[in-house]
Amino acid sequence: MSQSPFHRPAERSVTQREKTRERVRRHRAGKKQAAAIEFVRTDASLFLHPDRLSQKAGAPKAHLRRMAIKELVDNALDAAATVTLVEVDTNTFVISDNGPGIAPEKVVELFSVTRPMMSTKLIRRPTRGMVGNGLRVATGAAFASGGKIIVESRKVRQELDFDRSTGETIVTATDDSDIAAGTRITIRFGDALPIDPQATAWGNQAIQLAGPAAMPMRTHPGWYSAPAFKELIEAARGTAQDLANLFGVELCNAPEDEVERGQSGASERYIDPEAPASELSLDVLNRLAPPPPKLLPVPEDSFGGAYRIEKGLAVIGGAVPVIVQVWARQKGRNGADDITLIVNRTPTVAELSLYSGGDSYFQGCGLFCELGQVPKGSYHLTIAITTPAIALISDGKTPDLTPFRGYLAAAIGSALRKSHRPIRRGYTIKDAAYQAMAEAYLRASAGGTLPANARQIMYAARPAILEMTGHSKLNDIYFTQTLLPAFMEENPETSAHWDVVYDARGHLVEPHTDHSIPLGTLHVRQYLQRQRRQDTGALISTAGGLHQTAGPGDRYGAVLFLEKEGFEPLLRATRIAERFDIAVMSTKGMSVVAARALVDRLSAQRLPILVAHDLDIAGIRIFGTLGSDSTRYTFTNTPDIRRLGLRLEQAEEMQLQAERQEIEGNHHKVMKGLRRYGAPHNELLFLAGGRRVELNAMSSDQFIEWLEAGLLEHGVQKVIPSVEIIEQRARHILGLQRIKQEIGDLECRAREQAAMVDLPDDLAERIRCEFERDPSIPWEDALSLALDGKGDAS
Repeated sequence: MSQSPFHRPAERSVTQREKTRERVRRHRAGKKQAAAIEFVRTDASLFLHPDRLSQKAGAPKAHLRRMAIKELVDNALDAAATVTLVEVDTNTFVISDNGPGIAPEKVVELFSVTRPMMSTKLIRRPTRGMVGNGLRVATGAAFASGGKIIVESRKVRQELDFDRSTGETIVTATDDSDIAAGTRITIRFGDALPIDPQATAWGNQAIQLAGPAAMPMRTHPGWYSAPAFKELIEAARGTAQDLANLFGVELCNAPEDEVERGQSGASERYIDPEAPASELSLDVLNRLAPPPPKLLPVPEDSFGGAYRIEKGLAVIGGAVPVIVQVWARQKGRNGADDITLIVNRTPTVAELSLYSGGDSYFQGCGLFCELGQVPKGSYHLTIAITTPAIALISDGKTPDLTPFRGYLAAAIGSALRKSHRPIRRGYTIKDAAYQAMAEAYLRASAGGTLPANARQIMYAARPAILEMTGHSKLNDIYFTQTLLPAFMEENPETSAHWDVVYDARGHLVEPHTDHSIPLGTLHVRQYLQRQRRQDTGALISTAGGLHQTAGPGDRYGAVLFLEKEGFEPLLRATRIAERFDIAVMSTKGMSVVAARALVDRLSAQRLPILVAHDLDIAGIRIFGTLGSDSTRYTFTNTPDIRRLGLRLEQAEEMQLQAERQEIEGNHHKVMKGLRRYGAPHNELLFLAGGRRVELNAMSSDQFIEWLEAGLLEHGVQKVIPSVEIIEQRARHILGLQRIKQEIGDLECRAREQAAMVDLPDDLAERIRCEFERDPSIPWEDALSLALDGKGDAS
């Protein structure tokens, strides 16, 4: 039988042992090959990858935009007195300062992620930030996200990007710039980093805390240990005088004769200013340096809540001064704590936690400190540390708070205990205020015979309230705006005849007369009760020829309500009030009772109230509540409140700049309230995104053009009074014209007759007698009585 061409000879079978040996051989070969492979990654690559930048920035990816903006703001604040931060859109932000500017040839080097870390932080001064990679973080955030940076300074504009193969920063476009002084940096983020609705939050907070942290802003040799100073001079690039300038020291050369004589002290007293910085010694600086700078605390009113400050020295490679400030406010009985850390006037990312209730403690940033007994609750805690040196415990800029343990424990514990509002078995503030209120009013109002200012009542009640509650302070706003009105509403019989007045918080200005009425209780009351000073038929007018009016009458036909003061000079310059016959009412924020009372009375004459406000939460609330009843005021008339704006479509049409605003409280309730006040859907979406537009975003010409268009849209026009008033005034004018024709002769005869009269010798004594009868009259009125023969010296 022939063999098939497809037939193969039988193969030897592979044993199980041989299979096992082959697997082991292959595994060992794979491990050897893997061991031979090396992975090399430069430090710069961490800055240029959106998922790795957090390691260098010290912030999660979701916060990298706000961190980059803050770093640019910090650098600007360290160089300049004035810094502004503007959000152009959700991806573009502009930081401007009035500092010395950046040399154009230095821009690429400064905004490069591949350069060595050029740190000024080895210099012990209380500047913002803690390590010298701030510009690298900002640059990396822009480039890693697919964006760019534009730097304008000294009349040169440079647009920056980076080389994808080397990571080096390159200039993609150069042009002229109008920035001659200072610097303007535009950072534009790409899509690789998530949009951050609060991108400007940290930068804005740093700007709000702007100001020097020391006076003068320089370093001192007493703040360095020998190793710390050695690290400084090894990193220094410059002359000995350059380094000495940072300490406020002026160096000089040794005289030749002392050098020739080889005097032993010459080498210690004199150093060549042009010598390398390494020639400078810590001993020399200690002898020559002026007194150390004084650290300046953050202003106490920068944050709310109970406050405590601690000052002292901390050991961080040498003894350095430190100021620890804490503000604490209890939010409630339960819930998460909010802790903010400020280092040298700029917010810092740090994981901090608080345990309250019984033996409490605070921990984070390498620190664990016991606080003693702190009542349980949820707290808002703000910690500010000012010091010329802080150590780090990670590449992500986490500060080491261990050297400040004692100061932090004392300040945090004290502020928390002060802020706690325990449920008292005795009197609460409200209980004590209600008990003291009636007696306080009588004391402030002279037994109820005179009006009493709300703050006068507060001062009269405060000692009793503090004594009954054991508190050390009484919030005056809480008393005058909440407790006092609530007491009067809940106790109508007791307060029925009380005459409580409030300070003015704005003005109403009439057109043509320039009569200005402060929006305080008494001023508005007097204005509404004002009577004409003379009969309308009198020919001699005291108002400069104008028809006598009291209130709107025949003087104005509408009221322009501005939610803020400050536009009056512009309105005067353009004579808006006179051209439209409108009164201008402006307030400081929310409308007060006096303003509502005035609106109520004006509404009785059917005057429209046209409201101009910011496009923000507060502005829409002002519009919505101006004509609404409240616990403190109920309208008698139905006011005609009309909204001029600012509306969103108006802001978009004028391309006005928007800025960030924080939405405090329950987000849903806030939006629901704005909808009730008439905010349309598109504005609700805009405000819900944390944005706002101010009236001040308009230029002066834009504002006037916008205002005029709104007034015309609502039919505001010049006032023409009734036929009866016109005829009456016409006859008045004709009468005045006749008087003017004859006044010359009359005046001449009157002067001649007056000159012939023999005056009494005792006129001064007669004036004194009139003063005794009525001390409130001026001396001219007293003299007139004496000349009329109604007064005598007997």
